[in-house]
This record gives sequence, structure tokens and C-alpha cells, in this order.
Amino acid sequence: MRFLKKISKSDKSFFFMAPAIAWQICFFFLPLLFVIQLSFCSDLFQNVSLQYFTEVIKISHFFVILRSLLLASVTASCCLLIGYPVAYYVALCAPARMKSKLMFLIVLPFLTNLLVQVYAWFFILEKHGVLNKFLNFVGIDVGHLLNSQFAMYLVMFHVYLPFIIMPLYSTLEKINIRLVESSLDLGASYFQTFCRVVLPLSLQGIKTGFFLVYVTSFGEYVIPSLIAGQKKYFVGTLISEYFFIGKDWHVGAAFTCLSSATFMISILIWQVALHRLVDRLQRA
Repeated sequence: MRFLKKISKSDKSFFFMAPAIAWQICFFFLPLLFVIQLSFCSDLFQNVSLQYFTEVIKISHFFVILRSLLLASVTASCCLLIGYPVAYYVALCAPARMKSKLMFLIVLPFLTNLLVQVYAWFFILEKHGVLNKFLNFVGIDVGHLLNSQFAMYLVMFHVYLPFIIMPLYSTLEKINIRLVESSLDLGASYFQTFCRVVLPLSLQGIKTGFFLVYVTSFGEYVIPSLIAGQKKYFVGTLISEYFFIGKDWHVGAAFTCLSSATFMISILIWQVALHRLVDRLQRA
């Protein structure tokens, strides 16, 4: 304790940040550097060439990237459309005594292993599962729900919904309710108050939650492999095939770099789109 008292405040900040910085260097920057050198070099930082990139720049590979971008976009958009009202209700409308209970129910899926959640959906979506039996009981025949695009998007939505509710709740809870009341007292409608007061103040939470879901959904491997039946390739499944099945690490690294570059461009596009959407709603 005496040692901590002697060092300055800035030194304390660096001291406590050091483990996080070391973690980032060891488990993010160094693996990233290793992947980049694998995509350019046949040996360790030697024989630099674009040979491996010429093997992955194919129409079929771009279709795989676009399919993963579609998966991430649909998942993040659906989670935002459903998660925002839920976070809004819990943060601003729910009684104080109920907030902790509602938040526990939202966080509850985090306490369950992802594989357990995915295999639970097998029993729900299979031919003789709960959902099919219920639909057949009410006279609706939907055929096979499992190993379909619908099943994959449904499970993705279920798994990633809490990821967007948490940052939205954290942002909405900080909004001063008097701002909303003042807007209503000055003659604005509920829709105008939401668009011009609540929505701009919660933009940071929207971006954080949206991109948290978007980034993790893009590289998802487990759900497309198990629920969609491996009928189509996605970025995560194709990378795993290159690295673990084909043992072609250089081509796999080149495809990883190509998909990551395309993904970063899509993030910039989505960021501009979210800002323009909020600006347009403010003018409504």
C-alpha cells in the first residue's frame, strides 16, 4: 500500500492497465501478426509473395464472405429491433424493485454454455420436437425446421440478444428522465420525444451493442455448423476447414486477412448508416 501511495496517479493507471495491455499483446496482436505473416510468407518472415492471395481471390470465396456479412447484419438488426424496446422498458419504465429480477433473466443465458443452448434447440426444432408438435397440433405443417436457414437465424438471435440488451440498458439508464418529461411538457409527442431526446442520447449504446453482435456473428462457427447442417459455407466454417482439415495454413491465413479487410469496410458502412438513420429520425 505504501508503494501505491508513492507513485503518481498516472503511474497508478498504467500499473493497473498493464495486465490488460499484456493480454492484448499476447492474445490479439501477436496472433494477428502471425496470421498476416503466414498469408504473405512461405517461411517465417521470408519469401514474401502474393501467391496465397491469388488462390483465395475467387468469386466463391466472396460469396462466402457476403453470406457471413448477411448473417451478421440480419442477426444484429433483429437483435437491435427487439433488444432496444426490452432495454428501454427495463431502464426507464420498469418498477425499481423489478429491475434486478428482469436483468437476472436477461443475463441468465450467459450462465449456460453455448453448446448446451445449441443442443437444447435440437430438441425444440427437430422433426418430433416441441415446436413441430405444437404447430402440427394447431394444424400448421412446416416440415423440417432443423438444418434450415430459419433455424440458424433463430438460434443466432436467441444467443446474441443479451449482448445488445446489456450495453443499451447501461446507456438508457443514465438518461435523465427529466429531459423526457420536459420534452413532453413543451408539447412534443411521445414519438418526437423518443426520436429527438432518447434516441440521440442512446446512440453510443446502440453502436456498442450492434457492433458487439455484428462482430461476433460474422465469425460464428458453432451455430452454422450444428444448426444449419453445414449445407453452406460461412467465414468461420471455411477458415476452420483450411486450418484444421486441409492443413493449408497459408491459404487459410490469406482468406482470414481478405475476409477481415472486407469486414472492416462493412463496419464503416454500418457506422455511417446508423448515424444517418438517427439523424433522419431526429428530423421526423
